[in-house]
Amino acid sequence: MDENRVAFLRRMITSPSPSGFEQPVQQVIREEIQQYTNEVRTDVHGNVIATLHPGGNPRVMLTAHCDELGFIIRHIDEAGFLYFATIGGFDAATLPGNRITLHTPNGPVPGVIGRKPIHNLRGEERERLPRISDLWIDIGASGREEALGLVPPGTVATRAAELEVLRGDIITSRALDDKSGVFAVAEAMRRIHPRVAELKAEVAFVSAVQEEVGSRGARTSAYSVDPLIAIAVDVTPTSDHPGTSKQELGDIKLNGGPVITIGGHVNPRVHQLLVKMAQEAGFAWQVDVQPSYTYTDADNIQIARGGVATGLVSIPCRYLHTGSEIVSLKDVDEVAELLARFVLALDAETSMIP
Repeated sequence: MDENRVAFLRRMITSPSPSGFEQPVQQVIREEIQQYTNEVRTDVHGNVIATLHPGGNPRVMLTAHCDELGFIIRHIDEAGFLYFATIGGFDAATLPGNRITLHTPNGPVPGVIGRKPIHNLRGEERERLPRISDLWIDIGASGREEALGLVPPGTVATRAAELEVLRGDIITSRALDDKSGVFAVAEAMRRIHPRVAELKAEVAFVSAVQEEVGSRGARTSAYSVDPLIAIAVDVTPTSDHPGTSKQELGDIKLNGGPVITIGGHVNPRVHQLLVKMAQEAGFAWQVDVQPSYTYTDADNIQIARGGVATGLVSIPCRYLHTGSEIVSLKDVDEVAELLARFVLALDAETSMIP
């Protein structure tokens, strides 16, 4: 993928967005998406909603969530160590030693997540996984007064890891869940925009907030947009590395192409059209079988208002909810192409009745 395009993903990663504190990344997204849409607005929750070809039929919503995992400071002790709560679902075992950035009113402050060293762990303590209550943040402060002067309670933080290329199209970063999804949806809009003369549908781009704490942005934006059809884009775990099971996850691999979900939260006609578009595009695609909840924004979008014909397309991702998530830019590019083809195939005669 062109590095000029990847630069937008880098800017999103650099812009912090813990759930409920997404404003920095949404500003970056607004600046990008206005180039490919007719109008852009931000609602009271912070969702960025942009429309292309208003008045078209049917109305379709393409969405991914811009929020990421984070930390929020609750207490600073007399020695100047910071105690925190987590925003979103962390595996505490992945946190000790992480470098982080605290996003204070006066600018970024670096820190490290500390834990008692292994040399001092005894008995059961050595065997069990750490708890969040066992951890703290060290900013090198001399005491409480200095720490409070730098980091007031209520400050949010993120892991410091940013985007790096591992090899070829394989990249690693924090927050690829789901900024890689936002990138794919924006890239789809960029491809649709010059073909607007062919476009029959009205297309609503939504960069949704607060997915990691309950899919709140998707729920309210779907009600507001009121689409007939919606495609949510997220990442999904792969089963192509040690410690995973194809029996539990299916055969999902990096560089295997878009992952198209089938299951109760997906409209059958949406699924069929996504598969048809992938086949016509000539690239490989993968199937994600979800008998019940998908645990993505798709679940809430499906039941907005009187119901939405919903689909879910995912980007294969290794090591979710760590500071070193891994995706393939080839997979991201093919997700964008699939979305663009799907939207351009819609017209007023398209039926979503199962």
